[in-house]
Amino acid sequence: MNPQSSNLLYEGETLDDLIIGGYKLIQPRQGYRFSIDAVLLSHFPDLKKVKQVVELGSGNGVIPLLLVARSPAIRIIGIEIQEPMVKRAQRSLEYNCLQEQVKIIQGDLQAIEKYLPVASADLVLSNPPFWGRNEGHLSKNPEEACARHEIAMDLKGLIRATAYLLSPGGSFCLIHRAERLTDIINLCTAHRLLPVRLRTVHSFWQEEAKLILLEAQRRDQGRMEIMPSLVIYSKLGEYSDEINRFYYGGGDI
Repeated sequence: MNPQSSNLLYEGETLDDLIIGGYKLIQPRQGYRFSIDAVLLSHFPDLKKVKQVVELGSGNGVIPLLLVARSPAIRIIGIEIQEPMVKRAQRSLEYNCLQEQVKIIQGDLQAIEKYLPVASADLVLSNPPFWGRNEGHLSKNPEEACARHEIAMDLKGLIRATAYLLSPGGSFCLIHRAERLTDIINLCTAHRLLPVRLRTVHSFWQEEAKLILLEAQRRDQGRMEIMPSLVIYSKLGEYSDEINRFYYGGGDI
């Protein structure tokens, strides 16, 4: 913990224990706060050979903390367009003494070439906005609206930026609504990213999948692995054994 940590938390913010890795995250009391989606995505990629990660749409910076907890040697760059979120994520990094390992940059994915060189990432991750501009309820909170709806970042722009960033053989992992899977696969294929691993995510075992975890790679040939379904809750208010392992047992998907 940074000895000046008491100066890093501002009025209207909370300091939340992630449990995983013992890290803590600064979040607004009102507005966008991370959900279990970030935990699921952070445990999905294989990090064994990964040295450089880029996260697109970093929000408050929770995913870099969760990734470092899994693999302390990796380097991470996060790109986020909203300045308040960038500043908050940078303060969380300072609180956890990770400023040298993780960098959060304010930037627009539509101009990704301005911020990072081509083919510079072994792994690109994203927990992007799930809803189109005209879908669902648009929050009156600007941060939350931008994080949940495709206002500043859409699937087409996300996958174009990913294709620019990935080195040959590199992986792209994202979490998204299950009903968007066809759109995601079509866009990946159009940008020469081959879908190689898919996992459906269910709130309860008897319910249909609401989310998917997908990995695509920068390569030309291969088959897709359909993984066993991931179930979040064993019963109402109680996480499944697999989710509990993420928090308390160091388990990976």
